[in-house]
Parts: sequence; C-alpha cells; structure tokens
Amino acid sequence: MRLRTQLTLTVTALVALVVALAGLVIVVRIDHRDRADLDRTLAQRADRVKAAATKNGSLPTDGTFAIRLIANGEMLKQVGSSAGFPLPVSDGYSTVNSGDEQWRSLAQTLVTGAQLQILVSLNGLEEQHDDNVLIVDLLVLLAALLSAAGVWFATGLVLRPFQRLLSAARDLDPADPDQHLPEVKSPREVAELTATLNDLLARARSYEAPEPDGVRLPPAAPTVEPPPAPAAVAAPTVEIKAVEPPAPAPAPAPPPAPAPVEPPPAPVSTAVDELRPSLADLGTQLDQLMDNPEMPATQRHLLLAQMADEHRRMVALLDGDA
Repeated sequence: MRLRTQLTLTVTALVALVVALAGLVIVVRIDHRDRADLDRTLAQRADRVKAAATKNGSLPTDGTFAIRLIANGEMLKQVGSSAGFPLPVSDGYSTVNSGDEQWRSLAQTLVTGAQLQILVSLNGLEEQHDDNVLIVDLLVLLAALLSAAGVWFATGLVLRPFQRLLSAARDLDPADPDQHLPEVKSPREVAELTATLNDLLARARSYEAPEPDGVRLPPAAPTVEPPPAPAAVAAPTVEIKAVEPPAPAPAPAPPPAPAPVEPPPAPVSTAVDELRPSLADLGTQLDQLMDNPEMPATQRHLLLAQMADEHRRMVALLDGDA
C-alpha cells in the first residue's frame, strides 16, 4: 500500500472516531435535557389538573397526556388515553410500559388519600433521539469524506517532490558518467536526499570498471619446462685386485695393572649455607626501610642496628673467624 493511501486512511479513521465520540456525548446530553424538560412539563400539568379537580371536580386533558385517579390500588377514573397501565403506582417520576409503548409517569398522593397520575408518551423523545443519532451519523460521514479529501490533497503536495526525484532516478543512464539527479532547493528533506544520492553516484562511478565478462581471470601459471633427459650411465667397471694371504695376528698384550684407588677428598667446608639466612634477613630489613619511608626514628635505628650486626657476622664468616 502506498504511503499516500496509508496516511489518508489513518487520518480519516481518526477523524471519524473523534466525531463519533463527540456526537455520542452530544446525543446523551440532549436526551438528558429532553427528559428533564418532560419531567418539568409533567409537574406543571399535574398542578393544573389538581387545581381544576379541586375547583370543579374534573380531570382536564387535551389528549397529549393521560390522567388516572387511583384509590387503594384500584383505578377510579382514566381520561386522555385508553391504554392499560400497571398497578399499583409509586409516587414520583417513573417510566412505565403499555404494550410496546413507553410512557413517562408522575404520581402524587392527594389530601384525600387517592393518587393522581399524569402520563405522557415517550414516542416524541424516541423520535427526537433517532433524529439526533441520524444527524451524528451524517456528520461522521461528512467529516470522514472531507478529511480523506483534504489528506489526499495535502499528501499529494508533500510527496510531489519525492515523486519527481523518483522519476529522475529511474531515468538515469548508468553508462553516462556525467549524469546526476537534478538539484532540489526545497523542501529541505528532499534536497538533502538528492545531495546524498548524487554523492553516492559519484563515489560508485569512481571505482574501477569490472572486466568485460564481469569476472576477473586469475594470472596465468608460469610454464614449467621439463628437466633435461639424463645422460647415458656408463656401465660399472669391476676392478679385480690380487688377494694377499692375511698376516699372522699379533700376540695379545698382557692386561695393565690396576691403578691404585685414592680415597675421595674430604668435603670442603664453605660459609655459603651460613650466609644465606643472613642475606635473607638483611634483604627483608632493607625492604621494610624502603616500603616505610615515614617509619619512626626509633624503629629505624633498631633495624639499622640489626643490619649492622648481620653485616659484621657475614664479614666474620667470610674471613674465617666464625
């Protein structure tokens, strides 16, 4: 699916959803207002009916609403409509059904103990509700069509530079090294894209052209000449010498007398083993002095004294005094 179509469908769906939600809220508020107006109308008619009944005992109605007089759960009188309504009736506002028709009811208890009920059909409110819903549906459809047309036109203007760039790229001739995309000044995104593509074309054409068949052949292997044929080998010559009789073997010499065995030399005493511990101690003390430059003076003097004793002992060992 093309980008232009995607944008148009997305924006149209969003606009239709927003308009539908707004229309729903408006319809609900209108219904609530109409129901409140109807309740106020019922209250006014109930006051007029009670005044007329107190004055002359009649229940006046113009046929747009019904009046019932109820006592002890039984209907005493009904005018304005022949529809059957349920009994008993509770005081206040309510919605009652008479067959498939709904009526809005207001019941009040009179001083005599009887109930006066005023009823108005809700057909008018239902028709008004249906008209409001139809208006909202038409508004949603109109908003969707207008938004789709607007987005389609706007995206066409926005995408026109990209379409020109695409058409120019399709018309490029790979064999022409000087051909490039036409320069674009606006919008900036298209200008940057055109400059990038031209730079890419220039770098691609600067590379070395491939072989005519598209495959580089490997270099020819050097010719190896066969070695020369070896010369004829002369036949071997056999030299025959006269065989002289062997000379008589000399008499074996007597075995030499065994040499006197000298005793092994006595081990030479050396001071290396005795110097090794002293050298190790002296190295440890030197490491302590180097690792602790801020050592207290008393501790430093003690270490130096131990090192002096080790030094004298080593000198004595070397001189043979110890």
